[in-house]
Amino acid sequence: MSSYVVIARKWRPVLFEEMVAQAHVTRTLRNAVSSGRIAHAYLFSGPRGVGKTTAARILAKSLNCVNGPTSTPCNACESCKSITAGSSVDVLEIDGASNNGVENVRELTENVRYVPGLGKYRIYIIDEVHMLSTPAFNALLKTLEEPPPHAVFIFATTEAHKIPLTILSRCQRFDFKRIPCRDIQNHLKKIVDEEGIKFEDKALFTIAREADGSLRDAQSLLDQVVAFAGGAVTDAHVVEALGLMDRSIIHELMEAVAGRNGKECLNIIEKIYDFGYDLRKACSDLLEDVRDLTIIKVTGEPGLLDLPDSELERLKKNADSIGIERLHLLFSVISRGYEEVSRSAFPRYSFEMALLKAAHFDELRPVSELIARLEGLKGRLDGHVGVKTPDARAFAAKTGPLSADPTGAAKDPAAGQPQIADMRGAGVGAPLEGGTIVKDFVDYINKRSDSLARVLAAVEISINGDVIEIMPGKDSEGLLRVKKDFLESSGAEYFKRRMAVNIKKAPADSNDRKRNDDTLVKEAVRILGGRVIEDRRRTNV
Repeated sequence: MSSYVVIARKWRPVLFEEMVAQAHVTRTLRNAVSSGRIAHAYLFSGPRGVGKTTAARILAKSLNCVNGPTSTPCNACESCKSITAGSSVDVLEIDGASNNGVENVRELTENVRYVPGLGKYRIYIIDEVHMLSTPAFNALLKTLEEPPPHAVFIFATTEAHKIPLTILSRCQRFDFKRIPCRDIQNHLKKIVDEEGIKFEDKALFTIAREADGSLRDAQSLLDQVVAFAGGAVTDAHVVEALGLMDRSIIHELMEAVAGRNGKECLNIIEKIYDFGYDLRKACSDLLEDVRDLTIIKVTGEPGLLDLPDSELERLKKNADSIGIERLHLLFSVISRGYEEVSRSAFPRYSFEMALLKAAHFDELRPVSELIARLEGLKGRLDGHVGVKTPDARAFAAKTGPLSADPTGAAKDPAAGQPQIADMRGAGVGAPLEGGTIVKDFVDYINKRSDSLARVLAAVEISINGDVIEIMPGKDSEGLLRVKKDFLESSGAEYFKRRMAVNIKKAPADSNDRKRNDDTLVKEAVRILGGRVIEDRRRTNV
């Protein structure tokens, strides 16, 4: 028989101080034991492999140690040794999944009245207690409410929401949390140093990342990788032993999407598919990469991410080359792609289409732009007999305001109150008459919408008291009317008082309309993507 003990068992904590990242639990339990405030029932809930059963055993040793009750069991007396070995007659560990019937619980409640043999308490540790049947829970209620003074129940579960409220209300509940990746990595480094195993830091991080918050899983993976490598362990060994995909491929895929390189996206998907990697997991990893880039972009602090330095540097470089708005849109598109990949019978095709859409989605024209262009046509077509065009501003009011600046309000303008002045076709930077510079207002607009500022620079503007009057051109009237609410709010912020915007009627020439009829129809067809079926215009008018 082999005498080898796996790392997960060999390095199982035997004291509260040795538990990783659960200080909020261990501190309470240590203080409770030291002060004698020992409850008759505890519930330990949390993800797998974070220390629930280990904490239950340490608590049992603390209560039944020869020096106990003590918050630091000796682990040398007969009681401590038997609990560690799982052979103590006073500590019964029960698997709730396989002993979930009412008869099992009745047997337990009949035995609970017997006094302990070696220690001071009879302790019942029920793992996966949520697997008990409803009759079994009911059979446990009375004993749990009024147990003998020597009985202590410790329940452990990964799904506390499945436990009846009548049971929960009779227990002290402790919620164990997922262990941070960095804490797992540090603990694994301590293990390999003690075991004399040579490891790359990045290899330990890869194992910690794959463990997904479970220290027990990380230790099991460490055992597997050490057996695979047979010597010094590198990150390449970890990737090959665990069948993982190199993280650099995900970064390359993100760079291809951000660079609008659809061909490279397809080539990388081909590489992932040939490797045999789960496409759903690959899409999830890509979403995580977008999220990391967004955090770096917003905070400017790569250290907030739990990642190795090599990845942080690459992420920071990528974040500098992409805007926050595009990251938000990329996340939305790829999130929908993830849902399609998850339920599709052809996940590769769904993933490829999602990536191509993410890479090229900004080539599509937004609805607000189409509305503005249609409004421009409306201004040019007004006066035609029998021609009716939709009110784009009414449509915009139904679908939400069209803001030129999605990131929020601009900074406060410079001090000073502009006076009445005119701006007639002047450039944005040109000074005007009247002892003031109206261009300052246009500059203020330029900070929020450079495209709108360019339009304003080419039209006639006058400010009369609390009214901003604009004489638009034929091509700009529609856009200015759509942006009227935005101009009014911007004027109020700049002039520090309520301002109205009066957009006058653009001058029109009937002969110009007739000459441009065919051109306007063609432009409308192009914008809306339609075709002319019949021309009912009267030609004898």
